[in-house]
Amino acid sequence: MRRELVFVFNDFDEALTFMEMLTKRIKSRLLFIKYDVGRGVKVRVAVQGEPYEVELYSSEIRRIYDDIKAMRGRFNVKVYDMSILLNKARLKAAMPIDLIIDILRLMNINVELEGSKIKISGSVELNDVVSIIEDVSKLYGEMFDMDISAQAKRIVAIYSYIVRKTIKDSIDDLVKHGI
Repeated sequence: MRRELVFVFNDFDEALTFMEMLTKRIKSRLLFIKYDVGRGVKVRVAVQGEPYEVELYSSEIRRIYDDIKAMRGRFNVKVYDMSILLNKARLKAAMPIDLIIDILRLMNINVELEGSKIKISGSVELNDVVSIIEDVSKLYGEMFDMDISAQAKRIVAIYSYIVRKTIKDSIDDLVKHGI
């Protein structure tokens, strides 16, 4: 059985993110992707296989498309799925997801975590959130071998990111302030 799905995107970056997510989430040799840049960007996805496989892949492809479409934002609110953010980011170390929420709030960005989705009001783009995740992950990686509690790592990471200091300088500052 074969099914072809066509999706339309506003710009090429959106389409590229969609194609990246497809190839990461769906590991099949029976998935064919073509794109056309004209009025809007069209991505054609053909799925071949047994009927149950085609149905399963088709529903997953639509779910990915819905996630990408939600990132466009309505009423100046953008919705990012955590799996998309974490897949796009080059992580150096594991870190708590809600730490990103705390950092965004400290940067005066209105943000909410609902299940596996982050809702952000304002002009924060996907690449901005991904770079924050990468930077904080790098900070967590630098603290990997340190013998400090998880809460202390969290405080040091937030402080270090916000004031743009090294981990060592951040720890020294926090100790001086009695934190």
